[in-house]
Amino acid sequence: IGEYVAATLAGVFGLPDALRLVAARGRLMQRTPAGSMLAVHLAEAEVRPLLPDGLAVATVNGPGTCVIAGPTDLVNEFAGRLAEDGVGATMLRTSHAFHSPMMEPILAEFRELVAATERSAPQLPFVSNVTGDWITAGEATDASYWARHLREPVRFGDGLATLLAEGEWLFVECGPGRQLAGLVRGQLSRDAATPLPSLPGPRDTASDLATL
Repeated sequence: IGEYVAATLAGVFGLPDALRLVAARGRLMQRTPAGSMLAVHLAEAEVRPLLPDGLAVATVNGPGTCVIAGPTDLVNEFAGRLAEDGVGATMLRTSHAFHSPMMEPILAEFRELVAATERSAPQLPFVSNVTGDWITAGEATDASYWARHLREPVRFGDGLATLLAEGEWLFVECGPGRQLAGLVRGQLSRDAATPLPSLPGPRDTASDLATL
C-alpha cells in the first residue's frame, strides 16, 4: 500500500482515485480463498528450489530473508519441513496468501479498474516494489503494472539496495511499530543513521507523541 501513497504524492493518481483503488483492491483480495504466509530465514535463491507447487515467494525483504505464501495446508507442511532442517520460519498473522498465485483470479478485474482511472506520469521519483528499481513513467501509468504489483513478489530488499547505492538516507517508518525499520537496519552499514519509528507498535508502552 505504501507504493500507492508514493504514487499519489508523485501525482500518478489523484487522492480520491487512489483511495477508491485501494478499497477495491482490498475487497477483491478478500474474495480469494483464505491462505497463509510464512517468513523464512533463507535467501530467495535458496528457498525457490524447495517450494512445492502451489507455494510462491511473496516478499523478498533482504539478504537471507523472504516470505512465502499459498494455501494454508501447504504452508504448514512446508514450515514443518523447514523446522526439521533447522531453518527458522515464522507464520505471519494474515488472512490470505497475498502476492501469490491465489491472487490471479482477481487480476483482470483489478486491471480494468485501474485502466478506468486517470493516471499521470510521476512528478517525483519513487522506487517500485515490483522491480526494486526506480519507477518509470511507462510503468506508473500502465494498468497492467498495478495488476502485477498485486500479484508479484514485493522486492523490499532490492528497493532498499537501490536507494543505498545512490547516497545517504534517513529512513523513517511511516506506520506503527519497527518491523520495516528492522529490515532496513539489516542492510545498513554500522555508521549509518538508525532508522526511526514514527508510531508505537502494539507492544510499545510509549505514547504516540513520545515515539514521534
